[in-house]
Amino acid sequence: MLTIQYVWSSPVPEATQFSLPPLTCELPRRRRLRHYIIGLPEDAQQAIDRLHLLRYAERFEWSRAVQFPQNGIVLNAEQPGEVLHLLHRIR
Repeated sequence: MLTIQYVWSSPVPEATQFSLPPLTCELPRRRRLRHYIIGLPEDAQQAIDRLHLLRYAERFEWSRAVQFPQNGIVLNAEQPGEVLHLLHRIR
């Protein structure tokens, strides 16, 4: 809880003092959102660079590139009900 008090300074000794009611800020519960960029190394890096230029994410926040093994990769949901959206664009 955030409480803000204002006290007016006045040269008059009988200065009036008052305080505002407490200001409460309820922050929404933060949820994790995972982003995946899959493509050729130069294309993936270009996407990271563009997101950086849009001020969406810093370059250092991304992991290093992970090579796909021959048998592929399995992605698992961390919470029930999670979904995966993919955007496949031809450049």
